Amino acid sequence: MSRILHLSDPHFGAVSREAAGTFLREAGGLAPDLTILSGDLTMRARRGELSAAKRFVDSLPTPLLVIPGNHDIPALNQPFDRFFAPFRRYRETISPALSPTLRVPGVHAVGVNSSIAFGRRIDWSTGHLNHADFRHIAAGFTNGTHAGDLRVLVLHHPLLAPPGHRRAVVQPLPRLLETMSRHRIDLVLCGHFHVSLAATIGTGWSTVVSQAPTVCSTRLQGEPPGFHLITTEADELSIELRQFDGNGFTPSHTKRFRRVADGWQAEDGRPEI
Repeated sequence: MSRILHLSDPHFGAVSREAAGTFLREAGGLAPDLTILSGDLTMRARRGELSAAKRFVDSLPTPLLVIPGNHDIPALNQPFDRFFAPFRRYRETISPALSPTLRVPGVHAVGVNSSIAFGRRIDWSTGHLNHADFRHIAAGFTNGTHAGDLRVLVLHHPLLAPPGHRRAVVQPLPRLLETMSRHRIDLVLCGHFHVSLAATIGTGWSTVVSQAPTVCSTRLQGEPPGFHLITTEADELSIELRQFDGNGFTPSHTKRFRRVADGWQAEDGRPEI
């Protein structure tokens, strides 16, 4: 059995100290085999925000994989850093690796940086993967994965828009889905929307998607801070949503999946939790 603690979008600079402190007190007791933080550690990559985020990251259970999000790039009022060294502060303070990989017994995780400083679209906050990113994903799952490992892809930007939301997902999504199918990726972890969602996606091969809410930010989108606790055993996988109620993070919903011939299938047939 493996247990993955998935959190996202703490957003230091707009953080609930109560939620952040409570989460850190409870996280160690969960005894995860792997902790994954899927981006947006800060609001504007200010030095004070990054320092606070670093203290938070250093307090998380290990082994730990962390990737940046679009808010971890300096804002437009800092044009030089944004356009010429967008991740310099993140690299100096949090980690030099923007697309890290990590293997623990039974789980092989490949992170990829989906955040960009600028692009052809008006909304630069949406995620994009380039040719080098796809080569990184392919190499990550071709090299170092052991037989029987759960194959986990980590990025900041989501693959699915929550029900009722009309927001952009990571692009190019068709190529990403094809890559996920080719490499038989079991699980994708992401964030960005601050809304919890657990579902399957894919054609030909079905992958479980865990889109975590914000773990401790005040920038809420209709639901309280929370995180996902993912448990895998043999051909079963569950995603438990735990939400902050002012006193602690309590279990809210659990979504269960089982392995089938062409990937994974939700036990209840419903996409959301």
